[in-house]
Amino acid sequence: MKTKMNNMSRIMSRTLTLPALMLAAAMMSSPNKALAGEASTSAGVTQIGSLPGTAEASANYIGDGRGQARTTTRSGPVSFGQGIAYGVDRDGFDFSVSYAVGGRFLPATASTFNVSIGRDGSVASSGGLSTASRAPIRSVNAGGFARSQPGGSVAAATAGGRSDPRGTVIGRTWSRSTPARRLFR
Repeated sequence: MKTKMNNMSRIMSRTLTLPALMLAAAMMSSPNKALAGEASTSAGVTQIGSLPGTAEASANYIGDGRGQARTTTRSGPVSFGQGIAYGVDRDGFDFSVSYAVGGRFLPATASTFNVSIGRDGSVASSGGLSTASRAPIRSVNAGGFARSQPGGSVAAATAGGRSDPRGTVIGRTWSRSTPARRLFR
């Protein structure tokens, strides 16, 4: 009798767990269930010796309003990558842009700027800059996001890179935020 109960409980737990997992996966992957608007971008370049360089960029906007995201990349003697994303939804306006440029005779540089303006009056902005000296092997990247949400606006940025031992990489980021403005009558 005990084995029948153990088998029955295993069957019941599998029967209930599978639909619950499928429901959770469907809810998490649904694009119409966004709780906030977010624009995010990144860009980077890599240069290895005298070979043509490579560039990459990404851009994304998620929200319940209207938005646009686009990228531009060109790889070769002078490599360039750019991502731009922006959108407006019920929580506010979000904007993000990142770019990177580099070449055989140019230092590699990447930058990002992000700003979010919430309908509640909150403002958040961030940015970053990364530069790699003219070493034979170097790469830089920068990216960030801006999000407007019911609790206020948020923005963050990253900047970094890599160089061979003869070069240097300098990366800097910053962020600012202003809380929601409260109006009293």
